[in-house]
Amino acid sequence: MTRKRALALSAPLVVALIAAATSGPTAHANGQNPAQLDARCATRLSIAFLGVSPTAAQLASTTPQAAVDAMLGDARFQDRFASFVNAQLNANPGNTPEEDASYWLAKYVLQNNRPWKEMFIGPYNVDLDATGKNVVVTNDPNGLGYFRSKPWLIRYEGNELAGIKIVTAYRIMQNVIGLQLTPTSNAPGADVTATGRQAAPCNGCHYNPWYALDHVASILTVRKDTGATTTFLPPTAPSANILGGLTIHDDGELVHALVDNDAFKVNACRIAFKFLYGRTENACEGEIFDKCVDALTSQGTMQAALSAIAKDPSYCQ
Repeated sequence: MTRKRALALSAPLVVALIAAATSGPTAHANGQNPAQLDARCATRLSIAFLGVSPTAAQLASTTPQAAVDAMLGDARFQDRFASFVNAQLNANPGNTPEEDASYWLAKYVLQNNRPWKEMFIGPYNVDLDATGKNVVVTNDPNGLGYFRSKPWLIRYEGNELAGIKIVTAYRIMQNVIGLQLTPTSNAPGADVTATGRQAAPCNGCHYNPWYALDHVASILTVRKDTGATTTFLPPTAPSANILGGLTIHDDGELVHALVDNDAFKVNACRIAFKFLYGRTENACEGEIFDKCVDALTSQGTMQAALSAIAKDPSYCQ
């Protein structure tokens, strides 16, 4: 039995990984034609990582999974995975290229072999360059991944009447640890102010749980105006008791706390699984999922996480 990944947040966002299946026999031991199995494996890997058919050399290889490292360094993979991540972290494409900050930073992190956590806590800014035509990732000592980049902030500033950034609070948690909430429509005439959100059933998401949206938003800056004229004022609270009993003072402490939780690694490996398999992991894949989490823990990069999955014998069975 594989070990469980305990989440300090006790959140219902991941499936317990307690599978007992082993990786099983190698592809060459199951009685099928080895050359056909290797060619099938090469095809699966090339399409998953690069989006193209394998080369003749890859089809002829007797060790197709040995090509994984080269694929991870390929620019086609970097663009493909960055696009996939962007789709996972945003409900819809941005209206402008700079709004898709997660795409640009994911590509930068991959190209420079940076730790995956820098997507969210790295010292970066993602915005248009001086010409106003090209999106660039620049070093910024005040950066917080892309969470303090103005195009992203404006995209997810929300429309709460008092400027409380509830949408921003949710998107940060969704991006980092995979929190999934389903918004509900308000009845006509419903009180959408903080007073209304404190009443049932709205308080079930906004005030009561560890991810209480209003409490998280209270330590974020406050929106003034909207769109291009948006400015941000100081938070409404000096701190908040959130994430299962932590005292958090600002967005930096919030994101660091999320990244330091095992839920961050579980979510990253879930993204890796979906990229390679086209689905989330099954319960019987707990062993290989743990390998992914261990690789991310020890090496820090998404490349290591993907490699742990793609090089496992089970991937080509």
